[in-house]
Amino acid sequence: MIKLIIMDVDGVLTDGRIILDDNGVEYKFFDVKDGHIFHIAFNFGIKIALISGRYSKVTQIRAEQLGVEDVFQNQHNKMDAYRQLKGKYGLKDDEIAYIGDDVIDIPPMIACGFAACPADAVEEVKKVSDYVSPFGGGRGAVRDIVELIFKKNGLWDRMMEKYLNPDKNGLL
Repeated sequence: MIKLIIMDVDGVLTDGRIILDDNGVEYKFFDVKDGHIFHIAFNFGIKIALISGRYSKVTQIRAEQLGVEDVFQNQHNKMDAYRQLKGKYGLKDDEIAYIGDDVIDIPPMIACGFAACPADAVEEVKKVSDYVSPFGGGRGAVRDIVELIFKKNGLWDRMMEKYLNPDKNGLL
C-alpha cells in the first residue's frame, strides 16, 4: 500500500515552463485538478512531498496552498531527500511512490515501490516507470497518477462514495 507520494515539481506538477518577466518575477502553470487530488489524498492518510532540483518561491507558495509540509528545493541529489522522508515516516520503499520527468528523478524512481511519469517525460524516465500517464506535466498527469494509486490501494470506491452520496457520507 502506498503511504507517501513524492513528486518533482517542474515538468510534473507544472508544465515545465518557467516564465520570467522584466522584473525577474517568476510564473508557473499548475492544473487545478492536480491540486484538488492533494486534499483528497491527505483526507485518506496519504502523505505528499515535493522534491525540486531548483529553488522557487512560486513552488513554496503552491505547496503552502496545497497543504504540503515536506518541500525540498535545490535538491541536486534527490535520493538524500527521499531517504530523509523514508526515515521520517518509517516507511519501506514499497510504500513510497515517486513521480518524476527527468534524469535527476531516476534514482528515487528506481528505489521506490511505484514509479510514474507524465507523458512528456524524457525517454530514460519512461523506461524506469511502472506507469506513464497519458497526460503531460501540469496538465493532469498528477491527478491521473494519484487516482491510479487510490485504485491500487483499494481506496477509490470509498473516495467516490463520499462524492456520490454527500448527504449520507459528508464531503471531504
